[in-house]
Amino acid sequence: MKVAISMDVDKISNSFEDCKYFLIVRIDDNEVKSTKVIFNDESGKKSIVKENVNAIICKNISEENYKKFSKKIEIYHAEGDDVDKNISLFIEGELSKISNP
Repeated sequence: MKVAISMDVDKISNSFEDCKYFLIVRIDDNEVKSTKVIFNDESGKKSIVKENVNAIICKNISEENYKKFSKKIEIYHAEGDDVDKNISLFIEGELSKISNP
């Protein structure tokens, strides 16, 4: 499974659209196996689709992007700024899905 997390420097971004980069985390058997950075430039959001991510973790997402991504990708609400904490919560099934921004 691959998860995209909207990031600013070393914390989760306040906005999916305005983040500096996406951290792509590959999780297998409830463990992080690898990470990859995709910068949020003109092709950043397209790259999420190309990476075949299964989930997005973010604090906020526009209605337009929610509609675009939620058809094929589950979108989860980040709890605070700590990326490691949110990855753990995701693995444990403790993050809430965003049902509509």
